[in-house]
Amino acid sequence: MKRFKNIFILLAIITLLLVLKFFCGTKKMEQGAKPGGPSKMPVKVSVQVLKGELVSPVYHVSGSLLANEQVQLNCEAQGLVKNMLFKEGARVAKGALLMKINDADLQAQLKKALANKKLKEDNAKRNEVLLKKEAMAQADYDFSVNELNAINADIDYLKEMIRKTEIRAPFNGNIGLRNISEGAYVTLNTNIATLQDVSKLKIDFSVPEKYALKVNIGDEISFTVSGSDEVYTAKIYARDAAISSDTRSVKMRALCNNNSGNLMPGLFATITMNLGSDRNSYMIPTQALVPILKGQKVYVVQGDSAIEKMVKTGFRSETQIEITDGLNAGDSLIVEGIMYMKTGVRVKVGKSKL
Repeated sequence: MKRFKNIFILLAIITLLLVLKFFCGTKKMEQGAKPGGPSKMPVKVSVQVLKGELVSPVYHVSGSLLANEQVQLNCEAQGLVKNMLFKEGARVAKGALLMKINDADLQAQLKKALANKKLKEDNAKRNEVLLKKEAMAQADYDFSVNELNAINADIDYLKEMIRKTEIRAPFNGNIGLRNISEGAYVTLNTNIATLQDVSKLKIDFSVPEKYALKVNIGDEISFTVSGSDEVYTAKIYARDAAISSDTRSVKMRALCNNNSGNLMPGLFATITMNLGSDRNSYMIPTQALVPILKGQKVYVVQGDSAIEKMVKTGFRSETQIEITDGLNAGDSLIVEGIMYMKTGVRVKVGKSKL
């Protein structure tokens, strides 16, 4: 009996505590909801007072340098390397002999064919004389001429096979490091070395579809490379026929002179290109722009409150974006405190950026 009495007292105490907590919490909520409470305090923001400025629409993009011409040197025949006739890293002229495969067997076959050719030529000449004297049938003369033609074809074939035992430079360029030595056995798949023409360099880069129509063949671009502050120039000479559906950009290619020899294929390039003529416009920080379903908006201060304005954008840099419509000179654009903004929210301007 005593045990049930203690339990009853404990339950009564718990119930009393819950009731007190409920009424205290309700009172605090009512106090917080009074006019002038914390929920009605103005939001502190930073603003930028807009003024027109001359905007140069310049776009920066990354690219890579490529050799003007590049080829992997491979053999058209297989066999033992007889001579390596180039120095690694040297400049070679078009047509220069770079490597020779042993062709002794082909040379012997060629000598034999040339000796047979002499016999076939003499036989054809004699038969031609006999034919004119009607001392030989036309069929016999035709047979001797056919034999001469066949031996000439064999000679042409052997000469072509001998040519395939040689590797010659297809263009003027710089040859790289060789991968084999004299005496090595090479096959059709053996990579001998790389030949590159670096008197000029190509630059590959991609332009987003938003700017694709503003960049044309013949436009000049400037670029810098890693490890150097020197600014180089190049001219766009080609682009892909269509915009990539994966990247939503179009690939372009420019060409620059490399007379100094300071540039190398494979270098990373930072490219700068002009997207149009200078114009008077407004540039705002990118964080001040709020994307929405039907476009983009910003917030400006009007009196002591924030209001939203729909805007149209143009050129975009890494930190700023151009506003082409929707704002006026003198507007106080909210640039900090955006996440707390909606139309009608009271604001307190903390600092202004002119």
